[in-house]
Amino acid sequence: MFKILITALALTFLLNLNVAAADMTSTETPKSRNTALTSSLLCTLVPAAIGGAFVLHGSYGNQNDKTEALAGFAIGSAGIVLGPGMGHTYAGRTGRFWRGVAIRGAAAALTAAISFSASGNSLSMSEGIAQSSMALAVGGSVCLVSAICDISAIGASVDAYNREHCFTTLTLKPTYIAAYKAPGLVLKLTF
Repeated sequence: MFKILITALALTFLLNLNVAAADMTSTETPKSRNTALTSSLLCTLVPAAIGGAFVLHGSYGNQNDKTEALAGFAIGSAGIVLGPGMGHTYAGRTGRFWRGVAIRGAAAALTAAISFSASGNSLSMSEGIAQSSMALAVGGSVCLVSAICDISAIGASVDAYNREHCFTTLTLKPTYIAAYKAPGLVLKLTF
C-alpha cells in the first residue's frame, strides 16, 4: 500500500509540475546541442564545398575570365568565415560569433592581400608563388584553428543559454528494484 501511495504522490507531483510549466507565458524553448552543431557544420562545409567546386570548374575554363573561380573563392570564404559561429548565434552568443568572424575574416583578408600584392609586385615568379604559399599556409592555419575552437565551444554556449533561462529537464522512467523485487520509478532532474 505504501508503494502505491508513493507512486501516486510522485505522479501527482509530476502532473502539477507540468501544469505549472504550461502556465508560463514565455515562448522560449531550450536549445539543442545537436541543432547548434549541425547548423555550424552545414553553414561551414556546404559553402566551402560549393565554393571549391566553382573554383575548380572556373580554373579549367577560359583563362582570361576567372569570374567563376573568384565567385567560388568568395562563397567558400564566406562559409569558412561565417559558418563555424552559427551555432553560437543559435545559442544567443552573438559576441562569440562576431569574435570568431573577426579573427577568420582578418586572416582571410590579410592572406588575400598578401597573395594579390605578391602577384602584382615585380618579384620573380618563384618568389611570388613562395610568398603567396606562405601567406596561404599561415592564414589557412589561423582560420582552421579558429573554426575548430568555435565549433568545439558550441556545446558550452548552448548549455550556458539553457542555464541562464532556467531550462531544466525532468524525466520519469520505470525501473525494477532488485533488492525489493518490486517495480519503481526513477525521477531525474537535470539543470
